[in-house]
Amino acid sequence: MFARTLLLSLIGLPTIAHAGLVIDGTRHIYPQERREITLRLTNDDQQAPRLVQVWLDQGDKAPDPSRSDVPFSLSPPVFRLDPGKSQAVRLVYTQDPLPGDRESLFWLNALEIPPKINAPHLTPDDTSSNHLQFAFRIRTKVFFRPSHLPGSADEAPTQLHWTLHRSAQGSLLQVHNPSAYHVTFNEVALAMGSQPGASLLPVGAGMVPPGGHLNLPVREVVHVIPADAQVHFKYINDYGAFSVAQRAPLKF
Repeated sequence: MFARTLLLSLIGLPTIAHAGLVIDGTRHIYPQERREITLRLTNDDQQAPRLVQVWLDQGDKAPDPSRSDVPFSLSPPVFRLDPGKSQAVRLVYTQDPLPGDRESLFWLNALEIPPKINAPHLTPDDTSSNHLQFAFRIRTKVFFRPSHLPGSADEAPTQLHWTLHRSAQGSLLQVHNPSAYHVTFNEVALAMGSQPGASLLPVGAGMVPPGGHLNLPVREVVHVIPADAQVHFKYINDYGAFSVAQRAPLKF
């Protein structure tokens, strides 16, 4: 199976590698009422074609489509992309049961195999035997969104509960998501006060699932955190754009 060529075919030097595959969008929303959604992939390389394989998984990062067990089908699963061309891929829900009270997260994988590239400064023998051939894999999120979920994805970030846990081993910022939607953070920081100009202590980023928790270690040692400290964060919306900075109360 050519997906296993993600493992590098290392024969020698010099190194020649080009990645040209682009997926339209950093995330995809699949509303339950839709019969299918369309994903678009483009070969951004204007010189060379690509062979592409696509599949979905539930978070398994191993590059093996045969291990994928998801209630979706992709068509076509394997295709050639000529230079500068695009390919529409149909994603269809097979109606196998999924939770109806919250979003489900899947990952779209797109594996591209570039052709051997002849470099003008190499001899024919060099180009046939001394090269690195890479297979590049791109992963983006696919959110399956059941019908009639309470609230909305835009409201979910305002419902988060933030708690700072302190111990001799350090501090931990925990966020609980009571909503039915995933919330993905681009930036999280502790605001040392409620005033707009309060200093910010970066904490990290990540994603908190519906009804779940996310723990973010506070890596810097902070001896005094004011009682009016808040959480400063930015999240990523359905369109892949970053929100404006949000503030939320912090519990100790």
